[in-house]
Amino acid sequence: MRLALAQPHTVTGPDAEDNVARAAQLAARAADQGADLILYPEGYPGPVLPRPKDRYQAGPAMQEAARSARIAICWSRMEQCEDGLYRLVVYLVDRDGQDRLRYERTHPATLPPDESRVWVAPGESLGLCDLDGVTVGMVVCSELWIPETTRVLALRGAQIILSPAGGGFTSLTDNWQILVRARAIENLCYVAMTNNIWKNEVGAALIAGPENVLIASGSEELLVATLDLDRVAWLREQDDSLAEPKAFSSIPGLLRARRPELYDDLVKPGPGLYDFHSPSEQT
Repeated sequence: MRLALAQPHTVTGPDAEDNVARAAQLAARAADQGADLILYPEGYPGPVLPRPKDRYQAGPAMQEAARSARIAICWSRMEQCEDGLYRLVVYLVDRDGQDRLRYERTHPATLPPDESRVWVAPGESLGLCDLDGVTVGMVVCSELWIPETTRVLALRGAQIILSPAGGGFTSLTDNWQILVRARAIENLCYVAMTNNIWKNEVGAALIAGPENVLIASGSEELLVATLDLDRVAWLREQDDSLAEPKAFSSIPGLLRARRPELYDDLVKPGPGLYDFHSPSEQT
């Protein structure tokens, strides 16, 4: 599969809807470079803020861009859901313009203790779908820092895990990129992360496989790489070996070398993190 990452200089304020046209242009450019799928950052092309004046509709334009360029598109926005609460929602649209996945971010970022409100509610199920015979998983932004999410997606068959991120990583950038690599290595899959570039900030776009980094940039608006999914399947089927030189650069078979009977602490109920107010109290 050929995967493209869009790392745009994202427009904010009254002209934020301009991101929609730019997203369509990037999809066409990616398709011209042979990409099968393009990943946009978290909340792109948006809207990313749940204010009435920002409630433009990007969905029809993304579906048309997919059909026109014959490319699958992963995009996202902030959305007021049926229960009245706001969630960050990611859509994966196939090359025919049909929605293959609608994922409500399940682990919103935590806020300082003195924050009086939380307007981003968590979703209730992990994001996973089939795209052209490839199993694709989804983790958004800081969800990448929670190893259980990517591990469950890998156990459910994810060969590629997409991670649209918001950006503004600043001092966290190095560790964020290390985690992209770690999640790919430990789950024997590809992990792709991209983020918005706000103003003059530096980006962190990266595609990592289980054995190496395919492509990375802090500034390029569009990156494209080819993913070797046969290699992923091979690594998952093999066992480790003491032979030298080794035929792999990542320990194979570890998804099978598990002892779930020892992991009870992972599924024990924990303290509640999120305190949600009614939509009328949300700003």
